[in-house]
Amino acid sequence: GGHVYMVHRADRLCDIVSAMRSRKIEPKRMRLVHPFADKEPNMVLIEGLRGGKSRMTVEKPLVVYKEQGVYTDEILEIYGY
Repeated sequence: GGHVYMVHRADRLCDIVSAMRSRKIEPKRMRLVHPFADKEPNMVLIEGLRGGKSRMTVEKPLVVYKEQGVYTDEILEIYGY
């Protein structure tokens, strides 16, 4: 069983899960990415495992900006600042 990692548009989530399962890749972990805390997610981070059992962990959302042009502390940590 191999792992697959994907960054994709959040509005395509149903298509992504369906395509993964049709290829016997089970979604295992997912995190939605929001540009701002009060906005809808625009990206999804998803991990799949070929031949995995049916169980997916949904992680807390990742928010990119505190305010226009100012990254959140978590994003700065990811970028290594």
